[in-house]
Amino acid sequence: MDDKELELYRIFQAIDVEHNGCILPEELWHALVKAGIEIGDEELARFVEHVDKDNDGIITFEEWRDFLLLYPHEATIQNIYHHWERVCLVDIGEQAAIPEGISKHVSASKYLIAGGIAGAASRTATAPLDRLKVNMQVQTNRTTVAHAVKSIWKEGGLVGFFRGNALNVVKVAPESAIRFYTYEMLKEYIMKSKGEGKSDIGTSGRLMAGGLAGAVAQTSIYPIDLVKTRLQTYEGGRIPTLGALSRDIWIHEGPRAFYRGLVPSLLGMVHYAGIDLTVYETLKGMSKTYILKDSDPGPLVQLGCGTVSGALGATCVYPLQVVRTR
Repeated sequence: MDDKELELYRIFQAIDVEHNGCILPEELWHALVKAGIEIGDEELARFVEHVDKDNDGIITFEEWRDFLLLYPHEATIQNIYHHWERVCLVDIGEQAAIPEGISKHVSASKYLIAGGIAGAASRTATAPLDRLKVNMQVQTNRTTVAHAVKSIWKEGGLVGFFRGNALNVVKVAPESAIRFYTYEMLKEYIMKSKGEGKSDIGTSGRLMAGGLAGAVAQTSIYPIDLVKTRLQTYEGGRIPTLGALSRDIWIHEGPRAFYRGLVPSLLGMVHYAGIDLTVYETLKGMSKTYILKDSDPGPLVQLGCGTVSGALGATCVYPLQVVRTR
């Protein structure tokens, strides 16, 4: 037995208080609570199910060792739980489902900073595709991708593909902050409504809280989104500044114009979340039954399921996006 296995064996023995050579769910629960980690019954069952490869309801040392043998950090009960939660439970979804582990173990400021940087980088990388998509959505005549690309290039060169991206980047931080804090408030409310002893709001609770949080965030930053879309589709000579364009909308169309298209946007978000989550859970269940032979899917399988579910959800609600943009 090497040093790593010895370390894992020591913590295994510490959890196995009955010293019967296996970890029972209640022993794992007591160890987690003792370490200051609150875990609900559903989450505990998923934890045990993930490690328990033969599905007999207990965790043997061999299963414990195989689960953690490649874990690079110090094997404490807190680290092991965080490893399972953050790595093995990859939550693939867009903005409707916020990972449970983030809010419990990462400070809000770190989450928002990391999310802001990641969001800014991803939106900048995909800005040309976003500009191309918006331009094609507003066209009333049939057009090809090649023609749209040539039109944008002729109008502003390479920089033209990034028109409006500054607003896309600016809205990341407030949108993430509003969604994060709204989700936390709704999660607390749902847990209280379920009664004491419920620390896991479940899939339906996450969908409800995430969907409402996304709707609140989208409504709050929608004026920025509208100005960005107007800027991307502006035609008629010299491109106006953000201030001039916003002032022009306010004077000629009134304050309500900043929320034009909000209803189809929110409808699209709700339907996308429902389709995405349903398809994702279905694909994950099918992969577990027919491909992995009752083993829990790893991050790559979950990523594949999330990619397919996200693409299908986006395709289904795309008509609402076109209506909103026009």
